[in-house]
Amino acid sequence: MDQFLCFRLHGPLASWGDVAVGERRPTSPHLSRSAVLGLTAAALGLRREDQGGWAALETLLGFASRTDAPGELLIDFHTAQGPAEKLLRAEASAARRAGASWHRPATRKAELAHSRQALDTLLSTRQYRMDAAWVAALWLRPASEPPRWSLADLARALARPVFVPYLGRKSCPLDLPLEPQVVVAANPVEAMSRAVFQGDGLLAPLLDRAKGTATVQWEGVWPGLTPAQSVRRRDRVTSRSRWQFAEREEHQAPWRQATGGSNVPE
Repeated sequence: MDQFLCFRLHGPLASWGDVAVGERRPTSPHLSRSAVLGLTAAALGLRREDQGGWAALETLLGFASRTDAPGELLIDFHTAQGPAEKLLRAEASAARRAGASWHRPATRKAELAHSRQALDTLLSTRQYRMDAAWVAALWLRPASEPPRWSLADLARALARPVFVPYLGRKSCPLDLPLEPQVVVAANPVEAMSRAVFQGDGLLAPLLDRAKGTATVQWEGVWPGLTPAQSVRRRDRVTSRSRWQFAEREEHQAPWRQATGGSNVPE
């Protein structure tokens, strides 16, 4: 038996970024590893430039998820103003030559601090999932050194996060507590089925409508888990500050609640 940290994610909108080409910003119906680790990093107070912290988190944790309700797809034609990319590259080059530090504008205020002539109109098509619900499971991978964080540390951070967590994008807040809990089970899918979330009482209509559509996703080989399919996903973080990601193998299968199909704890 192993220990798993399980928590519930739900909100009006969510977006789990997939491979983006050009102006199209798609979302996966399933949780992405990078987004969940990002949420965990925010709870711990890790900043984007903390490469050591991100590398430790990526190496430390295994990841699985359950999609209880995939929700509806929302497509947003998005317009925004920001400094031209050519200008930002010029500023970065000038800072390097001067030996000064530089980073991209981190806030809307910093972007709009440039003159109007330096601003470009940015167009994109962004996808969201509306009124969907997921469960995430994390576990500690075997390591030769003591881990930087325990599952109990992560659970405390998720219960009282340092930075505000969100569902993939800052415009997608949570509307229920995460309710992190450490569960003992034979595999991550069993752990997620054993986790009890008090907020599921509020989600009962949503979960009932989604019966028969639930799926589970996990990485690694576990006794008792047979995938219906395995896919490659580019959501393993290699550099958070440079937005670089690598591929990993994810296994997927349908899921049925063993107690007769009800997701609401008694």
